[in-house]
Amino acid sequence: MKVFSIIILFFIGILIYSCDGTTTTTEIELEPIFNPYDTITYSDTSMTNSVVDSSSFLGLHYHIFSKRCNQPACHDGTFEPDFRTIQSAYNSLVFHDVIKNTPNDDFPYRVTPGDAALSMMYKRISEHQPPNFEQMPSSGISLPDRQIELIKNWINDGAKDIYGNDARQTSTQPNCYGLAAFLPAFSNQRIDTMRVDDRFSSFYAPANQNIKMWFLYLDINENGDETLGNALTYNTIKFSTNPYDFSNVQELSLTMGFSAIGSVFSEPVNYPFPHYQHIDFKPSDYGFNAGDVVYMRTYIQDSDHSFPTEIPKDNTPFYLHAYFSMVLQ
Repeated sequence: MKVFSIIILFFIGILIYSCDGTTTTTEIELEPIFNPYDTITYSDTSMTNSVVDSSSFLGLHYHIFSKRCNQPACHDGTFEPDFRTIQSAYNSLVFHDVIKNTPNDDFPYRVTPGDAALSMMYKRISEHQPPNFEQMPSSGISLPDRQIELIKNWINDGAKDIYGNDARQTSTQPNCYGLAAFLPAFSNQRIDTMRVDDRFSSFYAPANQNIKMWFLYLDINENGDETLGNALTYNTIKFSTNPYDFSNVQELSLTMGFSAIGSVFSEPVNYPFPHYQHIDFKPSDYGFNAGDVVYMRTYIQDSDHSFPTEIPKDNTPFYLHAYFSMVLQ
């Protein structure tokens, strides 16, 4: 009880002091808050050049590929690999199929991460083996040994991207699993089943009649999931009498549609598969004549790749080149 009385008297004293009008004001000086933007000189527009690590892919592109390889009518988009940008260079090198391989297909990719000896790119810049494997660059002035060593080390270190991430293999390229050809003027008679020798040889076709050809494409990823041809883009075709030269021929568009057609790849032949891309083609309208063997290549693209897939390619077994061809009559 005694303690409680003392507390009451203490608060009464405070109230009396507060009400007598004799309060004291104390001024406190505060330091201004530091504003980092006050230190910026906005009139200074100069930029500091950052040093690019020459052993990284960014450095390889900056110091080597963009200067020595991205040349007019060379790897400027005219030929792969495409060294115009960092992205196109990386995507057209790492885990990218080899177009011109050795007779034994010794090189699985242009750049095989972790193994320069299995990378076609390293072979092309470090060896000179004419007539098919001249040393690059094609100017005849090879890269300095130090630059070749940098590229070799980058490959053996895993071919990391510009962010230092490990290389990852994307889904496989889409492929063509069937071609069907019909003659609209003759009640859509099917002619791709009438081949010279067997199912993988050229089929007979008239030179002066309209031919309707359908193609079956599937894009199968590592998990076995299938994407049908109607989800693919680019969709073009070329025709040539030379199975390995399509460089100076007209590229025609494939039309999208749908037809369930049996494929000569299947057993039995009449099992229906979904064909989406097709074209109406009269050989004589494009300069082809009776007796010609006309080869074809199609170009399609899925969402995982930066460039269209060419089917068939130069290194495709010849029986598939023959399958995608016709003997004109």
